[in-house]
Order: sequence, then structure tokens, then C-alpha cells
Amino acid sequence: MQLGTELQNHHCARCYQKLTIPAVYRDHVWYHASCWQDGAQQLANATRLATAFKFQGYLPVMHNIHSDIL
Repeated sequence: MQLGTELQNHHCARCYQKLTIPAVYRDHVWYHASCWQDGAQQLANATRLATAFKFQGYLPVMHNIHSDIL
């Protein structure tokens, strides 16, 4: 069986369109290669932002609000 005939019944896990080649199989689901790359870029960007901010501005404010309790 060729890969093209195997994919005709599958849909992309990200955009839900019928799968076309090039396709990527990750974590037991199929993706269009472009959908997988877009998702990987979004995850990398979210990770970068989460690392950069780390709630640095939020924690000292909470400490000041509740300083009379401590």
C-alpha cells in the first residue's frame, strides 16, 4: 500500500481538512506539514513569552497588597 492511498481516509488534526502529502504523523495523529510547522512556531512563541514574563510584575504587587497580613 502506498502512503497516498493510506491517507485518503484521514483528516488533519489541526485544520480538519482531508490530508494531502506532505503529511506529518506525530503523537498518533496526522497533520499537514504546514499545519504542523505553524503549530510548532506557535508553541515556540508561547514558550518564549512565558519564559520572558514569568509573572515578574505580578508577584511583588500581591506582596504589597497583603503586606499587613504578613
